Amino acid sequence: MMIQPLGHSIVSFFWLAQLANILLIAVAVRVILKYLWRTPAMPVVLMFVVLLLLADLLGNLGFFTLAFLLQNLTPLLFIAVVVIFHEEIRDLLASMGRYLRDHIYSNRADTLNPDTIQSIVETCRFLRKKRLGGLLVIEQEEALQSVYKVRPVEMDRLRIRPALVAALLQPPGVLHDGALVIRNGEIVGARAILPLSKSTYLPRMRGDGLSTALGTRHRAAIGITEVSDAIAVVVSEETGDFGLAHAGVLEEAVTGERLAQRLGELTSSAGNP
Repeated sequence: MMIQPLGHSIVSFFWLAQLANILLIAVAVRVILKYLWRTPAMPVVLMFVVLLLLADLLGNLGFFTLAFLLQNLTPLLFIAVVVIFHEEIRDLLASMGRYLRDHIYSNRADTLNPDTIQSIVETCRFLRKKRLGGLLVIEQEEALQSVYKVRPVEMDRLRIRPALVAALLQPPGVLHDGALVIRNGEIVGARAILPLSKSTYLPRMRGDGLSTALGTRHRAAIGITEVSDAIAVVVSEETGDFGLAHAGVLEEAVTGERLAQRLGELTSSAGNP
C-alpha cells in the first residue's frame, strides 16, 4: 500500500508542490544571504532571527511575559530593518532585475568598439609606466547620474588617449581625484566620486601571502558596479596591476591581453545572452 501522509500520495501533485515551495524558499534565502553576508545589514538580520528564536524558547519555558514582549516587538523590528536598510533592499531588487534583463533582453548595441578597447588597454599600460593610479568607469545602458556621490566635471567628448588620460590623472591637478567616465567610447566626465562597496571587508592576497583590505579606488570600482551595469577598470598606483570590476566582482592582476578580452566580452551584444 502506498504511503499517504496527510491523506495525499507521496508522488501526488500536493507533495510535489510542497517540495517546490521548499526549493523556492531555499533559493530565495540563499540569494538574500549571499547579497547581505558582508554588508552592515547582516548583523541586524542575525539579531532579528535570534530574537524570534528566543521568543519561542522563552514561551516554551514558561516566561510568558518576556515571550509576549518579544513577539510583539518583532513586527516593529521588521519595519525598522526595512526602513534602515531600504538602500540594500533596493540594490538587491535592482541586481535581480538587472540579471533578468541581461538574460532576457538581448537587443543591445556594443558599448565599445575594438579600437576603443585597445586605447583603454594602452592607456592602462601608460599609467603603469608613469606610476599613476587610475579609475575608468564605462557606462553601459544605465545612466549613472543618480549614483554619483559627487557629480563629475563634464568633459567635451574627448577621445581616449594615453597621454591625455595621464595628464588628467596627474596629481596635484584638480581633476586627478575620482574617476574618469567613458560613454560611447569617449571621455565625458572627470573627478567623479563613486559610491564605495557596501561589503564590510574585501580581502586581497598580496605576493608575500599577507591578506589586506582593498583600497578606496578598488572599493569604488566594485561599488559602482554593485548599483549599476557599468564596468570599472582600475590601475593600482601601488603595484601597477590592472583590475576589472563588473556586477560587484573584481578581477585583479589581469594582463593587458586579458583586460582587452574581458572588455570585449562585457561590452559586446554578442557576449550578452
